[in-house]
This record gives sequence, structure tokens and C-alpha cells, in this order.
Amino acid sequence: MELKNKVVVVTGSSSGIGKRTAIRFAKEGAKVVVHYGINKKGGEETVEEIKKLGGGAFLVQAEMTKAEEIEKMFKEIVEKYKTIDILINNAAKPSEITPFFESSQKDILDLLNMNVVGAMLCSKQVIPIMKANGGGKILNTSSIKGCEYGGGSVTYAVSKAAINSFTKTLAKQVAPEILVNAVAPGYVKTRVYDDVSEEKIKKWLDGTYLKRWVTEDEIADAFIFLAKNDAMTGQVIYVDAGFTLK
Repeated sequence: MELKNKVVVVTGSSSGIGKRTAIRFAKEGAKVVVHYGINKKGGEETVEEIKKLGGGAFLVQAEMTKAEEIEKMFKEIVEKYKTIDILINNAAKPSEITPFFESSQKDILDLLNMNVVGAMLCSKQVIPIMKANGGGKILNTSSIKGCEYGGGSVTYAVSKAAINSFTKTLAKQVAPEILVNAVAPGYVKTRVYDDVSEEKIKKWLDGTYLKRWVTEDEIADAFIFLAKNDAMTGQVIYVDAGFTLK
């Protein structure tokens, strides 16, 4: 798929991987829909950076746990651009706020609703739009913690394992018109790690074969590759500095 003038929706693009991915798609000539849940300032900053590049960007808001807000968001996007070519389900809680053994049922459901159900609801909205346009791409953000085990982050690991299964199962349901793939980042230097000790970070990075952080641009590279490639579906690409080579 040629990305120039394609309409790309990136959920959770007010910061981190989502923000960088949105900017990189804009550099490819895409029309980017920047989404935020609560970080409006971050969303506006992403839009401003894209506009400085001479690209087109449209800011939308929706809480990923509320179906009515997601439905309204997609209506706004279609009113603006008439169609959607690529959806990147990136919005998620980056970790467990409450450790699993201390978490309530509400804590568990809040994370699963955000990380899994949100992506499912967005995909449900976009599939009829893409089919009416002759096809499209759905790309999900997974994680190394969705592979075989997730360390101490039980609920988060379950959520990303669910994203992997969702990617593969949905790919079968919507082929051949729509291709569904996922990118599973390893340790990416984002604000999530700002309060983590250097000792713990060193231990994590030493657990990779490349002994380093993965960059936001390297994750964006993978999303761009999958968006351009028309021969892959149901795949999860691990961009993890070799972490999963255990």
C-alpha cells in the first residue's frame, strides 16, 4: 500500500510510541488522525508537529472504554475524510497500576477494557468503513509481555496475549480485503520508565541480546513496514532487541 494521502488513525497518539508513529506516517505523506483519551495537550502537540512538517492532521478524542465515544469518534473521522485506510490500535494502559495480588475486580476489568476491548471496539467500527472502500489495514500494538509470560505484570500480560490472539483471529475473519497484524515492542524508552531505578533497567536491558533500549522510531518503522506490505496478515512482529530469543 502506498501511504501518500492515505487516512491513518493512530489511537493513543498524544505521547510515546503513538505520537512518534503518527509523526512518521505524516512524513510518509499520510493524512493522520491523532487521538487522545485525556491528554489533550499532548494530542495538540502531536498535531502541531505534524503541521510543521507540512502534513495534514485531525485531532479527535474518545475514552477507549466507552463504546458510544468510540462510535462518535469514527463518525467524526468519516465526516472529515470520507474513509479510513489504516487503523493503528495503540491506546493502552502501559502497565498495571495496582499489582495483581492487590488488585480488585474493577482494577482488572479497567485494564482489560482499555487494552483489549478498546481495540476490539475500534476495529468493529472501522471494518465496515474499510470494506466499503475496498479494503484496509488494522495494526495492533502488542508487547513482549504478551509472548510466553509477562513477568510480574499478570493482567497486563493477559491483555497483550489477548491482542495477539485477536490479531490472528480477526485476520482470518476479514481476509482478503483487510489485513490485520501487530507490532510487539520490547523495552522502549518512554516516560513509563522515568521512575524505574537504573539497577532494574540495567537488569531488563541485559536480558536482551542487543543490550539496549528499542527506540520509538524503530517501532514506527515496523508499523510503516506492515502498512506498506500487502502480503502479510495475522502476524505479530517482535521489535524487542532480541528479548524473546530465550
